[in-house]
Amino acid sequence: MLRRILGFFFLLLFLASCEYFSSNSSTTKSDLQVLDTFIDFTKVDVYPIFSDCENFSENDNQKKCFELTLTQKLSASLQENELKVKERVNDTTLIDILIDNTGKASVVNINSPESILDQLPKLDTVIRQSIANLPTIKPAVKRGIFVNSQYRLAVIVKTL
Repeated sequence: MLRRILGFFFLLLFLASCEYFSSNSSTTKSDLQVLDTFIDFTKVDVYPIFSDCENFSENDNQKKCFELTLTQKLSASLQENELKVKERVNDTTLIDILIDNTGKASVVNINSPESILDQLPKLDTVIRQSIANLPTIKPAVKRGIFVNSQYRLAVIVKTL
């Protein structure tokens, strides 16, 4: 009789604990939250923009406006400085620009070939001043937070 009662008790215990062993195929909120925490830090939700570009509605248009405005402002600044060369130059300088989370632009690196450095030794200084004199930019946004963003700009130096 004791065996039957113990057997019946173990059977009830086993049936009552089956929910702990079953696999639940539905996802819970915590599972979705874990999946949502993967962030691609190489992309931003909203690109940095100058005040002139704020009225563009689509993100791609704002990015194009930002790039065009940045190029125009740097070109105008470079043209204000009279840079003279002794020989013809036809090469490219790469500029890495950082726009911090406050909207301040700064130069991270300038990569100029020897032909440009020999002919235009002041070019790096002029570029750094031009970037420093840019107006404040609305910084890039990632998940509702202002973030730093870095861009590479190619400056083609070609004399006639």
